[in-house]
Amino acid sequence: MNLLIIDNHDSFVYNIIGLLEKSMLKYGWEIRWHIVRNDEIDCGDLKAFDAVILSPGPGLPHEAGQLMEVIRHSECLRMPVLGICLGCQAIALHFGGTLLHMENPKHGHVTRLVDIDSSDPLTGFCAGLPTHVGRYHSWVVSDDNFPATLFITARDEEGLVMALRHRELPLFGFQFHPESIMTESGDRMLHNFLTEVVRLRHLRVTKTPFPNIC
Repeated sequence: MNLLIIDNHDSFVYNIIGLLEKSMLKYGWEIRWHIVRNDEIDCGDLKAFDAVILSPGPGLPHEAGQLMEVIRHSECLRMPVLGICLGCQAIALHFGGTLLHMENPKHGHVTRLVDIDSSDPLTGFCAGLPTHVGRYHSWVVSDDNFPATLFITARDEEGLVMALRHRELPLFGFQFHPESIMTESGDRMLHNFLTEVVRLRHLRVTKTPFPNIC
C-alpha cells in the first residue's frame, strides 16, 4: 500500500507515522509512505498513490498551501482520503461547509465520542462504547449549512462534530487526533481506514474523471 501524507507544517505528522508503524506491526500491513508539505505538492502526482492522509496543522484550511487543491484532485480520482483535524475541516469546506470558532479551544483535551454512527467503517465499532479521543483545535465544522454530500459520524458531549464522511466517496474526516496517545483505539481506526483503502481500490478512477470537476 502506497500512501501520500500531506504535511500541513505540523509535528503531529510524525505521530501519524508512528501510528502507521504500530499498525504494520499489529495488523501486518505492508505500507510505504511519502511525506510532502502542503506548499510543495504537485497534485499531478496523486495518481501514483493508493490513498491520502491530510495531517493536522495550524491556521485555517485556505491558508494551508495547496491543501484544498489536493482534496479537489482526490475527489476527482475517487481516491480514499483521511483528513485529521485541519484536514477534516478542509474536507467540509471543500463541499460547501463552514467552520465555527470555539469559545473554549480544546488543546490537549480529552473528550468522549457520542452519537457514533454504527455503520461507519472507521468508527462504527465504537458505537455504544465509552470511547475517548484527544483534541487540539480551536475551530470545528459547523452544523450550519452542513453539506448534504457529507454525513456526521460522531459528535462530542457538547454536540460538536467530531467525525464525518462523504456519503458516496471514500473521504473521511476526524476532528480529533487518532494518532494522539489520549485517543482510545486510534490504531484500530487507522487500521479500518487502511482496510477501506484496500476494499475500495477498484473505485479509484484515473482515466474517467467526474464531469465538471477535473
